[in-house]
Amino acid sequence: MRSPLTRPLLLAGERSKSAVFAGVARDCAAYLPGVLENLDRFAATYDAASFLFVVSDSKDDTRAILERWLDGRRGQVIDLGVLEGRLTKRTERIAFARNAGLDAIAHGEDAGHNHLVVADLDDVLAQPVDADAFARAAAWLDADPARAGVTANAMPRYYDVWALRHDRWCPDDCWHPIWGRPPDETFEAAKFREVFTRQIEIPLSLPPIAVRSAFGGLGIYRLAAALAARYCGIDAEGRETSEHVAFNTAIGGAGGRLHIFPALRVHAPRQHLYQPSDFKWRWRMTMTARRAAELARPPWRRMLVPT
Repeated sequence: MRSPLTRPLLLAGERSKSAVFAGVARDCAAYLPGVLENLDRFAATYDAASFLFVVSDSKDDTRAILERWLDGRRGQVIDLGVLEGRLTKRTERIAFARNAGLDAIAHGEDAGHNHLVVADLDDVLAQPVDADAFARAAAWLDADPARAGVTANAMPRYYDVWALRHDRWCPDDCWHPIWGRPPDETFEAAKFREVFTRQIEIPLSLPPIAVRSAFGGLGIYRLAAALAARYCGIDAEGRETSEHVAFNTAIGGAGGRLHIFPALRVHAPRQHLYQPSDFKWRWRMTMTARRAAELARPPWRRMLVPT
């Protein structure tokens, strides 16, 4: 008998659905075997699925691996070549690639699919993710026409606070106050305040959490709502910002509701989380005290309220 991680459970009464899976990649070859295995299991929860991968500035075998994997599957790889020369900011390049994918879907045969599944193709999805939880998230999305998208939780802690917008949890860009911190404030102090204090543990059993924006490496959107939105990795002042915020803000502005689905959990990349070895003893003690306080008063009780 296969485990739920290998074969997703079909939900009673579930309607026939289709999805296009989209992702952008640069030098992701080392992670793709695990990522593509996850996408294959997610796709099995739909009656029909296709794939659209956008590659740029890649120096490894990313494109070749994706093309070989697509052999026998419906989909394509778009190679944008080298973007660094004309798009100097990383988030600008990512937004450009994601928009190229949206344009290809909008003008192709997959524009009538029900869902758009946006997936990071790096270490976030390199380990197995519960496909049954994915199916439940997609079904919950479809249960109310006002719901436009659901995004993933993460273990051991929710990590993607840059893409997060929630009135109490993370109302604004977390990195701009770090970059623009006062001269007398250290980088460590600013990052603790703006990033690490917001990377909280979200129990799998919590109901979906209403947000203005989120991503976390995996999102399921109503395709019609997604195609009406655009990504942008530069804010009004020309600073880098998470490209997902503009995309999600456009969906929300059109009336679509967005949620984090706690049971759908990816693996947070180590480099995005607090690591004691990266900090001096003062900050280690600070985090130890904070984690102890979280046991007594879980932060999600006061932070994760409807917005």
